[in-house]
Amino acid sequence: MISTKTIFKSATYRVYSSMVTFMTSFILTGNLALSASIGIVDSSFKVFTYYFFDIIWSKLTRVKYRKSVIFLTGLSGAGKTTIAKLLFEKLQKIGEPAMMLDGDEIREIFKTTGFDKKSRDEHVKNVGRTAAFLQRRGTIAIVSMIAPYSEIRKECRDMATDFTEVYVSTSLAACESRDVKGLYKKARAGEIKSFTGIHSDAPYESPVNPELTLDTTKMTVDECVDKILSELKCKR
Repeated sequence: MISTKTIFKSATYRVYSSMVTFMTSFILTGNLALSASIGIVDSSFKVFTYYFFDIIWSKLTRVKYRKSVIFLTGLSGAGKTTIAKLLFEKLQKIGEPAMMLDGDEIREIFKTTGFDKKSRDEHVKNVGRTAAFLQRRGTIAIVSMIAPYSEIRKECRDMATDFTEVYVSTSLAACESRDVKGLYKKARAGEIKSFTGIHSDAPYESPVNPELTLDTTKMTVDECVDKILSELKCKR
């Protein structure tokens, strides 16, 4: 937001600039009326053309970001959704087209998928297809989901023309200590079957070579988001 001080300074400089133009014209021509006319025309022309100058300047100096699928993967409670939401907000503020696809929320769209391994894999692929569709059309697609199997994540990578895997590597102990949704407690009590990271039939396969690795016990959410934005910057 532009401050009142900045607006006042800009207006004052415009008056000062017009006076300089007027004085210079009067010294060169000795004609008061002509000098005043030159000063008015100069000021009006600069006000009109500044709009276009500002557009061109913004395009030349604005940081450009790759239109990529940002695929945040990690255990439940690792901080994926929190990072994704802040990243989405920051991209919106700077005018970058972005869409957030949260693993749990998007189940409202793909309601046919269950929670067995086959259904989970299909759900991840459905999200991957949607993200790739958005990415190929110029939108930064932010995916936030556990996606525990490396083979399925590889399939999602192959669907997109630009893919950035972000491993939110927060440890199981840290994730379990948070347990915001109470899922770990239920899994330990046997109320939830095949819970990723807890039960042997639901392992989490950590990414071997992700573009980024973030640990929310060592980094703030802002630091994590800044890391992702830095990774997304187009190389000039």
